[in-house]
Amino acid sequence: MESTRHIQLFDQKVAYVGNADLLENKKTGLLCSRKCPADKILEAYDQFKEWAANPETTVISSFHSPVEKECLRLLLKGKANIILCPAREIEHLQIPKDWNPAIESNRMLILSPFIEKRADRHIAQERNKLVLQLADILYVPFSTPGGALEELVGEAG
Repeated sequence: MESTRHIQLFDQKVAYVGNADLLENKKTGLLCSRKCPADKILEAYDQFKEWAANPETTVISSFHSPVEKECLRLLLKGKANIILCPAREIEHLQIPKDWNPAIESNRMLILSPFIEKRADRHIAQERNKLVLQLADILYVPFSTPGGALEELVGEAG
């Protein structure tokens, strides 16, 4: 595995693995609630296939919810760039084998300002704020009415 390096981002030290130059690209942020209606999943799936086919696309997300995980699966098979923001430290992260081709071809970045080894609700919310800060545009297939994601996206405007 490539060693973890650090950059300064928003006045904080951020650990990363992969191609930090992806931060210069126009980035589409993806956030989705864990529970998502089937019709929204189908709409999102079509969007993900379109992104995956385009090497000019850069998607930033935690890729944590089931819908986001499906997006990551398609992006890894495609040509798009990926910025993954886990809600935990990455110094000891075991990189899944299916991520290696994207990292080795300079189309993936794993980015985390966190020192916690396990995520909790607060850290997950902070991670989502990071995605919002870095994204140029935002795509939210579904947010649970009254849920934390809906509140966060509403605050971001």
